[in-house]
Amino acid sequence: MVDMTSKTAPLRGLVIVDHGTRSASANAPLAELARIIREARPTWLVEHAHMELAEPTFDDAIDRLVAKGAGEILIHLHFLGAGFHVRETLPRLIEKAQARHSEIPIRSTSPLGADPRIAEIILDRMDA
Repeated sequence: MVDMTSKTAPLRGLVIVDHGTRSASANAPLAELARIIREARPTWLVEHAHMELAEPTFDDAIDRLVAKGAGEILIHLHFLGAGFHVRETLPRLIEKAQARHSEIPIRSTSPLGADPRIAEIILDRMDA
């Protein structure tokens, strides 16, 4: 007999968001990063978004994840520091997304900051 009361973990959605620019070639690495993460976590739903100046927008990415069945959404703030957009703009965008999709928890990471792993990448590149 199948236990119909057992619950599975909700599908995890991830939006990787950066500032965005009018330059398609400058925006391309974020799409590539999303692809790499999608391959590394095949059970996750992964989208990328730009806050402004480029597609896909933050709202578009959130709505795509909801349409695909995400039961929770994580927002990776692909920024180094906590500037105006991280402190002000993105919290407002997240709040609006949460209001549109109140049944799905939406939370965000901190910006990348001075993570020692970033220092390792810089040093590897300098050594090369």
